[in-house]
Amino acid sequence: MIRTGPFPRDAQWGALIAALEYSLRLHRHVPGTLPGLDLYLHQRTGGSIGTLLRLIRGAAIQAILDGSECITTQTLESINVDIAAETARRKPGHAR
Repeated sequence: MIRTGPFPRDAQWGALIAALEYSLRLHRHVPGTLPGLDLYLHQRTGGSIGTLLRLIRGAAIQAILDGSECITTQTLESINVDIAAETARRKPGHAR
């Protein structure tokens, strides 16, 4: 087992988000949307790659099911992630 910590919000974080977006096969998704949400995604996931993957995958599935075929902030907000990320997000003073 390898212990890892949260990713800092830097060029690697942005590159990870861009790579995830590039792998999406949603017909109406606008390229560049997710990298433009890097701060939101970092705050939402606490920098956890696993949480980020679950969030993007859940939003992509929702976009297919609802027929929108794109990921928006509204779609991301509708997806629950792990308890640690959701708890940290709801702490007073946490930037949203």
